[in-house]
Amino acid sequence: MVIAKRISCILTLLLATGLISVASADIYRCQAELGGKAVFTDNRYACHLAAATSLSVKPQVLRIERKLLAEIPDLSQRDPAADFPDGGRKYCAPVAVSNSLSTLLPKADLPEMMGGLANTRQFEQQVEIARTLGSADYMATGDRGTNPRQLLQGVDLYLEQQNLPSYHSGQLEYRGQRSVPRKYNPTLDKQAELPWLISGIQQDKHIWVNIGWYKTQANGKQKRIGGHWVTLVGYEKLGSLKDSKGEYLFINDPATRGIEGQEQVVVKAAKLNGRHGFQLINPASKPKKADMAWVEGAIQLAL
Repeated sequence: MVIAKRISCILTLLLATGLISVASADIYRCQAELGGKAVFTDNRYACHLAAATSLSVKPQVLRIERKLLAEIPDLSQRDPAADFPDGGRKYCAPVAVSNSLSTLLPKADLPEMMGGLANTRQFEQQVEIARTLGSADYMATGDRGTNPRQLLQGVDLYLEQQNLPSYHSGQLEYRGQRSVPRKYNPTLDKQAELPWLISGIQQDKHIWVNIGWYKTQANGKQKRIGGHWVTLVGYEKLGSLKDSKGEYLFINDPATRGIEGQEQVVVKAAKLNGRHGFQLINPASKPKKADMAWVEGAIQLAL
């Protein structure tokens, strides 16, 4: 038997050094023994059972994996200087994609896009990409925003017109609950699984996540009240993918004006109206009237 502080120190030392790998330890607190002093032990029979209180001592969580694509910019769809249609209110998809494409296209095709530019010129070039993508010739972003089919076909056409020798439409892949042309989702996957998203980041793919905003109704069902696109730029994995505890995604969110750089959001396994999937816990752009941010799907570009 040892005093509580000593137990805590020993467990912390062993867990930190990796000398033990148990998920938890059962410790019992024996009250009113040894002159009224509390005694702690891992033997439940070491003190009178009526006076024993069971404690659960959990190990410290250690970082397992982390990757961040820090070079991807974070343009705001609401930036007045960008002057997007309707103040950029529905321009999340073109802006989220422009975050990736502004760093992707080679110097030979867009010589003014890369390297040594003043921040103002870089901003102007990215705004132009977003405007082009959102136009009627590509994504046709409108009053209802941009659905996955529009985004896929718009990006596909745009990249084809850049005359990139390494590009073909098979490098665009969608997984999610929306219907898209079969060539973008040949296996008909209805869920953008967390391991798939993480694998994409590990392979330096460009990923755009489609979030659905949902509100709880009187009958307990969730009703979709809107949607949003963000650029996925990294992940951090602390726990097990099986239980989705300790999983974080880093996003560049076009809607968070005044919040620059990567936002870290918790992702966890959840259910939505009986459907298994993944929920983002309180991203900064979640509307106040929404109760849940649901991952409806995602698009990956390998180039």
